[in-house]
Amino acid sequence: MYDPFYNLENPEILRYEYAWVNYVKYEKITEEAVRTEILESWKRCKASCMDYMMKECPKLLDYSELSKRVEKNTTLLDTALPFMQTLIEIVNEPGLSVQIVDKDGFLLNYVSSKKIIQENYNMSKIGQNFKESIIGTNSCGLVLIHKTPFEVVGSEHYCQILQNDACYSSPIFDSRGELIAVLNMNMRIHGLNKHTLGMIVAAAKAIENEIQLKEIHTQIVKNSEEQQEILETVTDGVVYVNDDGNITQANQEMAHLLGIKKEEIIGKDINILNTVPKISTIMELSEDIKRHVVRIGGRVKNYNCFLNVKYFSGNETEKRIRVLVFTKMEEIQELATQINMTNRAYFTFKDIIGKSKILRDSVSLGQKVASHNYRVIIEGESGTGKEMFAQAIHNNSLRANGPFVAVDCGAIPRELLESELFGYEEGAFTGSRKGGQRGKFEIANRGTIFLDEIGNMPIDMQAKLLRVLQEKYITRIGGYKPIPIDVQVIAATNSDLSKEVEKGSFREDLFYRLSVIHLKLPPLRERKEDIPILIYQFLDSGKLNLRNVKIDDGAIKALMSYDWPGNVRQLHNIIERMILMSDKDELGIEAVPIEILEHKSSEKNLISIGIEPLEKATAKYIKIVLDSYDGNIKKASETLKISRTTLYRILNKYNLLS
Repeated sequence: MYDPFYNLENPEILRYEYAWVNYVKYEKITEEAVRTEILESWKRCKASCMDYMMKECPKLLDYSELSKRVEKNTTLLDTALPFMQTLIEIVNEPGLSVQIVDKDGFLLNYVSSKKIIQENYNMSKIGQNFKESIIGTNSCGLVLIHKTPFEVVGSEHYCQILQNDACYSSPIFDSRGELIAVLNMNMRIHGLNKHTLGMIVAAAKAIENEIQLKEIHTQIVKNSEEQQEILETVTDGVVYVNDDGNITQANQEMAHLLGIKKEEIIGKDINILNTVPKISTIMELSEDIKRHVVRIGGRVKNYNCFLNVKYFSGNETEKRIRVLVFTKMEEIQELATQINMTNRAYFTFKDIIGKSKILRDSVSLGQKVASHNYRVIIEGESGTGKEMFAQAIHNNSLRANGPFVAVDCGAIPRELLESELFGYEEGAFTGSRKGGQRGKFEIANRGTIFLDEIGNMPIDMQAKLLRVLQEKYITRIGGYKPIPIDVQVIAATNSDLSKEVEKGSFREDLFYRLSVIHLKLPPLRERKEDIPILIYQFLDSGKLNLRNVKIDDGAIKALMSYDWPGNVRQLHNIIERMILMSDKDELGIEAVPIEILEHKSSEKNLISIGIEPLEKATAKYIKIVLDSYDGNIKKASETLKISRTTLYRILNKYNLLS
């Protein structure tokens, strides 16, 4: 039996599941619950009376028609196969499959991991059609409609049979810009990876270039003028080199990389290509070379590139020709970053709910920060919405189209923090990934990096961060090349950093470097007039209120009497609990949890405690705070400003630690 709450640990996936159940059963949908393209696809599926509970695979293409399609796409299939195999090796997930689908939606070939998991449905059946009209909302079907990359995860699929999968697809175009195929990756949802769509897009682009190069070579044999014209359509730098080591052809992009005129390249020795390592040294290693990393030293600018080398043979009287293709690494990285949904900011200042003056003043200051690109420290208790403010600042700035990268400085182990922030080169340490890895600052280039819990950053890392802010470049671990960065830095803390500076646990120079603007977010207890607005927003949003439940004035009054040590996050959780635990259409005072009613305010807390030892009363209060944080010892101790040891000792003494 289908359980729409099977993936509770991922709130984004859970949001899709709520939206899907609401739509297919009640034909209701919350605004912005899913992407516009997904919702429009659901509507088309529903309008066509598609069975979202379908249990059988639609009819496959017959053998005769399939053979014709395979033969027609021989070049495409031969070109795509090695890239598909490489993707399987890189991702290496059980149940993984990479498919090539023609322009009419038919699966022509696939490569899969050794262990294909077959539960209800297998997406890797030769002859299967991926059109939306056949199997409902899916990434491949959306690419065929929109001709742009898509990912469809879990319950974004219209048909339940596909909802255990995550699918990533990218179009493949010919040199005329016509869609000829779709590259698709299908995996189980637990293998979800934030870089997958970027890899698929890069692989599809590589297949396109490979197909175009083959087309280019055919034209070269026929006519040299046509050869040059087609070369100029390729976005990579391309040079042709004969067996004597002389360059016979080059395109304008290659001249751009070198910073010279194209006429200065033709007929020259290959060593005119100023690269590290030298091209002549690379040629000695092997004939065919794939994705070798080189640095081109141009007269105007230097470029890090992937180098691919192919050998072609003419007729018997002609010498062999080498084709060198240089692809700028930054283009692939920027494309992956733009498509990667993880590095996006979703909230704007319109999403910050409340009419209290103290909150609107904070919003006004945040808007000024955004318009002037100031560095800012956001201070506020846990649950006050520090990351929401950071995202709103990003989306209101000139960097809104760039990435938004959030880093929790308190959650990353000390020994991994430097590599997480600045990246590392291949071989930098035992267990490092092949090819190295970009750090968060590189990923955030031309965007915003949000350093949450900055006060927990080790003092040695603070010095390195200060250097990055001063010099505006980073160097990967194990590397030597400085990488320039253009990043807006927003830091956040739930403590008073000026006091941490006095204690010596936070660098004073870093504090002043970060704190051009100091934005302090008010706790919920200081803006209680916003509580009813927040409650109505929670209920009206549809994210919690699947049954259209109302709330009466008595319940709201009781909730307003509480001090909310966990702030908006705690209020949200309490409202969610009230909806789930009540079977009535209107939430009354009886739906309010007992701990809220018994401890409405700090003053009434003292009355309800009664005459008893101070330490016992303190223990009860500590237990209330701990419960408000769902048992999170770290958060409770930080809020109470006591050590974890003291917290454990007091609760244990009165048997309150459960």
